[in-house]
Amino acid sequence: MPAADQHDRATTDPWSAAAADNTLVTDPTAALTASQLSFLRQVGRRTWTLLSGPDLDPATGLPMDSVLLAGKPGPTVTLAPPKAAQEYTNPALIGNYLTVLVAARDLGLLSAANAQSQAGAALTEIQKLTKYQGFLFRWYSTKTGAAIASPQGKPITDGYVSSVDNGWFAQGLLVAQQAFPALAGGFGALLAAMNWPFLYDSADNLLYNGYQVGKGYSASTYDNAYSGPRIADYLAMAYGVPGALWWGLSRTPPASHNQRQVPQGQQVSYTDPQNNKKYSVFEGHYVYDKIKFVPTFNGSLYQALAPELVVPEQTMAPGSLGLNDRNTALAQGAYGSYGAKTPLWGWAPATSPSGRYTNYGVPDLSIDTGTISDEVTSPYSEFLALPVIPVQAEADITQLTANYPASYTQYGFLDSVDTKTNQIAARFMTISQSAILMAVDDAVDHDQLQSYLAGSPAAKVLTQYLGIESYSIQGLAS
Repeated sequence: MPAADQHDRATTDPWSAAAADNTLVTDPTAALTASQLSFLRQVGRRTWTLLSGPDLDPATGLPMDSVLLAGKPGPTVTLAPPKAAQEYTNPALIGNYLTVLVAARDLGLLSAANAQSQAGAALTEIQKLTKYQGFLFRWYSTKTGAAIASPQGKPITDGYVSSVDNGWFAQGLLVAQQAFPALAGGFGALLAAMNWPFLYDSADNLLYNGYQVGKGYSASTYDNAYSGPRIADYLAMAYGVPGALWWGLSRTPPASHNQRQVPQGQQVSYTDPQNNKKYSVFEGHYVYDKIKFVPTFNGSLYQALAPELVVPEQTMAPGSLGLNDRNTALAQGAYGSYGAKTPLWGWAPATSPSGRYTNYGVPDLSIDTGTISDEVTSPYSEFLALPVIPVQAEADITQLTANYPASYTQYGFLDSVDTKTNQIAARFMTISQSAILMAVDDAVDHDQLQSYLAGSPAAKVLTQYLGIESYSIQGLAS
C-alpha cells in the first residue's frame, strides 16, 4: 500500500476508530433513530410472514429447512410449493422456532394469547418426538415427525445426537419457559430431561461433538470458546455439567498450532468459582486493521455472534466475549472495506446464487488455514451484528436494500448476494430468517430477547464464569 494511502486509512478508518476504546453497546435501541427502528420493524413483519406461514409444514407445524422461489428474485416473489428436499427439520430449527414465537410476541406481530397457543401446540409436537437421553436426534420429517437418518431420509434404527444442535434446541426451551409461565412446566420438563453430562468429556473438560447410538461418541470435541457451539456449553453448564468445562475451551490455539496467524497473548490462571481449583488458559488474539479479536474457526459471523442473540454477553462478559463480539463485527466491516473491497460486509454460511449452501467466511479472521470463500455476503449476518454495532450494521442493511432491492421481498431478505456478479440467491433458509427476526427483536426492543435467559437461573451459573475473564483484546494493536 502506498504511503499516502496508509496515511489516509490511518486517519479516516472508522472501523479501528470504533474499536479504540472498550465501550460497548448494551442498548442497541437507543443508538438507532425512529425511522431506522421503523424500517427494522417492517423487516420483522415481513420475516414473520415467512416463518409463520410458508415455512411451517401444515402436517406437524414444524419448521422446514428452507423455502424456494418459483421465479426470479425481486421485491415481490412467488414461492415454490415445498418439495421433499425442504420437508425436514432439526433441533436447532425447532429451538429457534420457539424463540421467534417469543420475538413475534415482543414485536406485536402476535397477540399474547395467540403466541401462547402456538407455543403450546409446538410443545405438544415436541413432546411426541423420539429422543435419546432427553436429546433430539439430528433430523426429523416435518410430514410425520419421525426421526430420520438424513435429510429426506428413511426412519432411523439408531441415530445421531448433535451437541450444538441440541444447544440451540435447549435455548429455545429456556426462552419459552421464561416467556410463557403457563407452559413453563412442560418446557421445563423437556429441559430437565436433557442429560448434558452424557455428552461431557470430563477428562478434557469439553463436550463431544455428538453421540452415535450403537457406535459411541464422536472422535471430535468442541474446543473453541468463541464459536457457535458455545451455546451448547452455556446450556450444559446451566443444566448439570461442571463449570470446569469453561476452562477446557481454547480462546485461541497455542502458538505452536498450525493456524492463520500466530496469536499474541499470555497464559492466565483463574480459580474456578465452583470447585476452587486453578486453571490456566492462553488468552490470545489475532489482529486485523489494528483491531484485536479472538477468531472463530472459519471467520463466520454466525459462529461469532449467533449466541449473543439470546445470551447477554455484552453485560455478562464485557471484558471478554462481549468485547470480542463488537471487535469481530468491526473487523468484518474493515475486511469489507479493505480486504474484499465490496459495498457490503457480512459473511456467514449461506446459499449461493447458484443454489449451493456453503460455509462462507472471512479468511483473514479465521483459524482455519484452508480455503475459505468470501464469494457472497449474507443479509442475516448483517442483522447478527445489530445488537453489538447497531449503527454500522444498520448502515450496511440500508446499503444492501438500496444497492440490491431485489434481495428484499414481501417475505424479508433472501439468503445471499454476490456483489461481484450482482446475483441474488433464490432461497430463504430458515436458520437465517430466524436469526434476522431474533436480531430485530433485540435491536428495536432494548435487547428484550436476551432478557429471558438473563432472568433465568441459568444466568447465575454463566455470569460467574463469563464475567471473570478479561481477554487480551483491549484497545488497538500498535
